[in-house]
Amino acid sequence: MRHFTAWGVLCLLMAGSARAEQTDTPSPERLTQEQTRSEATSPDRLTQEQTRSEATSPDRLTQEQTQSDVPPPGRFVLAQNRSYTPPDRLLLAQTRSDTPRDSLTQEQKRLEEAPPEHITLEQALSLLDERSPWAAAERSRIDVAAADRVEASILPNPSFSYGTQLLAAGVNTGSSVVHELSLEQPLMIFGQRGVRRELAERNVSAEQARVKASLAERALAVREAFAALLTNQEELRVLEETAVDLGRVEKVVKGRAAAGDSSRYDVERIEVESRALEVEVLNARANVADASGRLAALLGMEGWHPKAQGSLRTTESLPDLPLLWESAQQRRPSLVAARARQAVARGGLDVARRERLPVPSVAAGVMFTRNEQSTIALVGVGLPLPLFDRNQGAVARASAEMQAEARALEAELAEARAELSRAHAVLEGRKGALARLEHDVVERLPTVRRMAEDAYREGRGGILELLDAFRSLKDMRVLHLKQQETVKLAEASVLFAAGLDTAP
Repeated sequence: MRHFTAWGVLCLLMAGSARAEQTDTPSPERLTQEQTRSEATSPDRLTQEQTRSEATSPDRLTQEQTQSDVPPPGRFVLAQNRSYTPPDRLLLAQTRSDTPRDSLTQEQKRLEEAPPEHITLEQALSLLDERSPWAAAERSRIDVAAADRVEASILPNPSFSYGTQLLAAGVNTGSSVVHELSLEQPLMIFGQRGVRRELAERNVSAEQARVKASLAERALAVREAFAALLTNQEELRVLEETAVDLGRVEKVVKGRAAAGDSSRYDVERIEVESRALEVEVLNARANVADASGRLAALLGMEGWHPKAQGSLRTTESLPDLPLLWESAQQRRPSLVAARARQAVARGGLDVARRERLPVPSVAAGVMFTRNEQSTIALVGVGLPLPLFDRNQGAVARASAEMQAEARALEAELAEARAELSRAHAVLEGRKGALARLEHDVVERLPTVRRMAEDAYREGRGGILELLDAFRSLKDMRVLHLKQQETVKLAEASVLFAAGLDTAP
């Protein structure tokens, strides 16, 4: 105990001497390094260094401390005191250091799960199929239909019955009290479970076809929204390029006005045109944001602002109308769904007819008598007699449903053929108009603008002719984009009508 007290007093004295030498106190980083080095130093070396430090000036001490591997004992104790951390603070520091790591992990996970900012049409359709909440909700309906498989495979429950007989009057012939217990089990021996299972499978197939048709309609909406976003982005680019060109011409006009070669009217007129074009640019940016939000809403992704990547030009060479109709009959989701519903109606009729057959049952039990203490075994067979109810109502309803679905399929075929013919004719007309526009108008616009600029520089034309050339160039480029969008939408309609936008 005395040794510990002496060492404690010595430590306090050395700590006081270290605080007195504040000018020589090293930085925390230096203290940490010195503490590490001091742990590998013997006590004799520490005593020698302490004796040497007492006879050394502060400047010399600083130099020797830099060159030495072991600090003075006073600083050694100070470094130890500063490096000590209570356990509760250490635990709190560890907790705080772990929190940013968890936050970083969640942030990385969120970034990995976040959809890309720039997407193509194929990526948008892939997001619809894989990550859209609406698509997941639609597919969950298939599980509801699949639950009918379980119900169709279940056997009917047995029934338990109990009865007693009490002697009410007369002579006791054997026993005055009789207890009867029996168990009865229906037997579906005429294939009712088989047709029910088949009907359940058809219901699942029909629901899958319905979901696929619903996804095809949503995919068409995504194609249209993507085309609208791409068109608005290109329109914004055209307006921004026009604004840059008009700003360049505005500098030329102002330079000529400063030199006295043009009037103040030219300056005012081109400034008004520039400000009006700035308003168009702002509206175009709002249209881009609106189209981007519509695409994100269709995919069910909140806070996402996608940018479309791709071209508005048609890249697919579609076959002729007869080949398109052959493809539509086999692959169009609405027709596949109509055939699946017809198959369900046919299966319902089979079930209704099969359930007209009676379901026999077997029973077994025992009978206990009280007075004579006897046990009697019971065995029986039951069979319903279909004299009045032969399931006529269910059969009639199933027959009517089958006829209705057959007519619905015919109507769907007629509608699909008419829709495909209309979409194909519209696509051909849109393509013809686009080719005419590109050949007769778009190719001439740069020449017209260059001629207007040259005429204005040479003094042969006024500011109105120059602005009219810029305005015509801008309007024709925007018209070209709109025409390309209509062709893209018409092509999407043909793909939807022919069932070429879905997997076979």
